[in-house]
Amino acid sequence: MLYKNLLLVVSCLILLSCSSEIKESENIVSYSSFHELPLTSIKPAGWLHEILLRQKDGLTGHLGEAGYPFNSKWWGNPEPEENISTMKWWPYEQEAYWLDGMIRCGFLLGDTKLIARATKQVEYVLQHPDSSGYLGPSFMKKSPEGDRWAHAVFFRAAHALFNATEDVEILTALRDHYLGDRYSSIDTREMVNIETILYVYKYLGDKDLFDFATDLYLNFQKVKGDKAGTEKYFKKDEPASIHGVTYNELAKLGAIMYSLSGDLNQLEASFKAIERIQNYHMMPDGVNVSCEKMRYPVHSLQSHETCDIADFTWTLYYLLKITGNPVYADMIEKAIFNAAPSVVDSSFKAVQYFSSVNQVLADKNSCHTPQGMGSAAMSYRPNPYTECCPANVNRIFPNYASNLWCESSDNEIVALLYAPSKINWLSQKSKIPVTIEEITEYPFSDTITFIFSTPNSTKFSFVFRIPEWCKKPVVLVNGRHFNVDNSKNAYRSIERKYTNGDKIQLVFPQQISVHQSVDNGLWLERGPLVYSLAIEEDWRIDNSDLKSTIDFPAYNLYAASKWNYALSFSKSIPIEDQVSIERKPMTSNPWTIGSSPISLLVPAREVIGWSLINCSSIEEEHWLPVLDNDGNVVDWEMKGYLSVKGNFNFTPPIPETAKLKEMLLPQVERIKLVPYGCTKLRITVFPDAVNL
Repeated sequence: MLYKNLLLVVSCLILLSCSSEIKESENIVSYSSFHELPLTSIKPAGWLHEILLRQKDGLTGHLGEAGYPFNSKWWGNPEPEENISTMKWWPYEQEAYWLDGMIRCGFLLGDTKLIARATKQVEYVLQHPDSSGYLGPSFMKKSPEGDRWAHAVFFRAAHALFNATEDVEILTALRDHYLGDRYSSIDTREMVNIETILYVYKYLGDKDLFDFATDLYLNFQKVKGDKAGTEKYFKKDEPASIHGVTYNELAKLGAIMYSLSGDLNQLEASFKAIERIQNYHMMPDGVNVSCEKMRYPVHSLQSHETCDIADFTWTLYYLLKITGNPVYADMIEKAIFNAAPSVVDSSFKAVQYFSSVNQVLADKNSCHTPQGMGSAAMSYRPNPYTECCPANVNRIFPNYASNLWCESSDNEIVALLYAPSKINWLSQKSKIPVTIEEITEYPFSDTITFIFSTPNSTKFSFVFRIPEWCKKPVVLVNGRHFNVDNSKNAYRSIERKYTNGDKIQLVFPQQISVHQSVDNGLWLERGPLVYSLAIEEDWRIDNSDLKSTIDFPAYNLYAASKWNYALSFSKSIPIEDQVSIERKPMTSNPWTIGSSPISLLVPAREVIGWSLINCSSIEEEHWLPVLDNDGNVVDWEMKGYLSVKGNFNFTPPIPETAKLKEMLLPQVERIKLVPYGCTKLRITVFPDAVNL
């Protein structure tokens, strides 16, 4: 029965630290390498737990402070307040992002109030189908605007609820929704509903669901040809120019289809989609360029939406678990450890819409992207410029925590991604419960320790991943060296009889690497972390922002220290010998420039004349909706540029190489770099004084 005595059920699940297995249907053949574990079996700790707590006390628990549409109920309200959006599905999409993140955050923290608040709306929808089984507002049932895209987002909250409660009636309600009218629109983003259709099929085993998803997928390929989101489109070897979130959402569908069909052509589409991002659109912080459309080339002023961090990693979780390819795990960690912490303030109450690897100011007029130029889109506010990002940001860290641990197809426990945490797991072979505590300061430290607790000795395999960037890993089992064959793939398995108190320690030595940008800049990475200049921050509340409140203020952010430096180390000496590493004690919140437990001191020279760009007139991309005969929004199209007057200051591009030499001061000094995720203002891609 749906959610009768919900709080009692949730409280019991939390109290028992659920170690049960979410069972996939025996009627299906799965081609996935790894499988999800219950949310209630995973307990984040350390810095990850602290971020989730800050979310709860910040935007995740109080997004209504950000104004429309979060100050109303949409999905859980039979008569919602006036919908003022041009696209009527818009507020439903934004609220759905928020509910998904809130449910996962609530279960991961064991916070019954947060869970109850989010599940109330999901419960209402699931309990109020129409006569055909359709769920949700009636206007979305048949609409030319692609309204059922919002369902694809909302039903992820239902995924999370089923994962935590294992209430099969959640899935049966979703099945009836899809099979009740077999809505066959192939609007581009509506196709993401395949994600939920096959999720339900995986557990219920109803072949009608698989057949319906297959028909949708194949019809989409047939009708759209090589247009955005199709297999032919993703297999093109050229830069993309479509909406970045749309690209990221659709990129996973081929892999999801393959996981239940075994069709390698479908898998190849997803593989090629990510490869295309890597080849043409990847920013140094681990996320693809997308403001709002994907752009090329990737220079130091390119940016991405905060939404892309959530949606890009969400797609990568699917590809990682389906294929087992550890490269996707490395990509996830890079995005989570660098891009993700940088787009929210330390209290999780203000967020960016667009984020750039080089941004030395972030005020209401500083956005330097072609779309939104001169706006507040790069500043930190509870609701900056558009509503999708303050909603979608709530999904990023709960999704990461949810995917730290999984089970292999052979019922092995797998440490898939790394962060301080604990997993309660039931060995399916011995039926003996096992708790594994992961103690680490990773990614700020090289060392990860796993401590095993079990009431009785039991034999099983513990699988862990060695990151691609680590060339000489060390593995210790109860203090003794375990032979690591570096000729094998990136996963290692230790099969043994585990007893209470057993300890496995991983050491992943991090090395500094130097990378070059297309605009002749340099940036540094060390292990999974990218490093940026530690610019002192001057936070000023912007009282002119109508969505700014006392508890959730909007900010204008300015640099309070010099930032105009070029890297200037010697090419003839190993970079490791020229960089000093400083360490400080780990804090509960290490993601600020002042609390970072690690920093690099690197040789640099000041660049004279490299300063903010000031202008009184700018040209901003002008986008307008494309309407059908009934006045419905069916697409968006750029209609040239708008000239805007004002007083604008922008982060400048890197000086041209030919001019840089004359702009450099002669003396070399040492500047401090901190992990990218600790910064809100930063220079990440520096002018190159090394290769002059």
